[in-house]
Amino acid sequence: MTISPELAQIIEEASGLEADALTPEAKISELGINSLAMIEIAVRIEDAFGVRLDDETVFRTSTVGELAELIETPGPR
Repeated sequence: MTISPELAQIIEEASGLEADALTPEAKISELGINSLAMIEIAVRIEDAFGVRLDDETVFRTSTVGELAELIETPGPR
């Protein structure tokens, strides 16, 4: 699993993190991404990818790789 450049840019802009910190295994909580940044990331994902992530899904996601999989896997969230 790799992180798309578009997703990496969304996370970088919302959180201020550098791209090298955004590995699939990186735990969102350990990266210091707070709940407000996660909501912003979810909104930007919907705008960029057309994938709507509900609040429960957003806060249940624990790694950057899981977030990337949600974008790539079709179906309701």
